[in-house]
Formats: sequence, structure tokens, C-alpha cells
Amino acid sequence: MADFSLTNGLEKPVKSQIRELRRQLDSISKSLAEHGLDFDDLADEAGDFIHGARKNARRATKQARKDIDVLSRAAHKAPASAGAVLVVAAAVGFGLGYLLHIAQDHR
Repeated sequence: MADFSLTNGLEKPVKSQIRELRRQLDSISKSLAEHGLDFDDLADEAGDFIHGARKNARRATKQARKDIDVLSRAAHKAPASAGAVLVVAAAVGFGLGYLLHIAQDHR
């Protein structure tokens, strides 16, 4: 009976690709080192940047939820005023978009 495992015949090409990726990574590390940069330091800085970005995104999401909650409560208390505010905001947004469109056409 034949062996139909997924790894059958794939091991050699995958190992070859891994070797090639390692070779490329070594080449990149050497190139960065020639320019005074350390790959590990860059990786650490990138990790710190991503961690900070995630933290800021969570904070912004929490604040947006709070703002939406406040707006929602205000809209329930005074629906006519909320509607008027939305109409004015839409008009201002449309106006700004129109002005930006005109400004880009005149470049």
C-alpha cells in the first residue's frame, strides 16, 4: 500500500528553502553590520514599536467607545439636537471634501 502522507516528498524542498532563507538572513545581517546596524537591536526596536502601537491602539479604541457611548446617551436625551449636529457635521465634511478636491485639481 502506498504512503500518502503530506510530508512525503516535501521534506527536501522545505529544508532547501529553510537553508536559503537562513543564508539570506545572514547576508542581510552582515550588510546591516557593515552600515553600523545590529539586526538584533533593530528587531528589539521593532518589537518595542509594535508593542507601543498595540497599546496606543487599545487606548484609542477605549476612548472611541467612551465617546460613542457619550454621544449615544446625548442622542437619546435630545434626538432633534443630535440630528441637527449630524446634519451640520455632514455639511462641513462635504464642504471640506469638496474644497480638497478643488485644491487637488488646481495642482
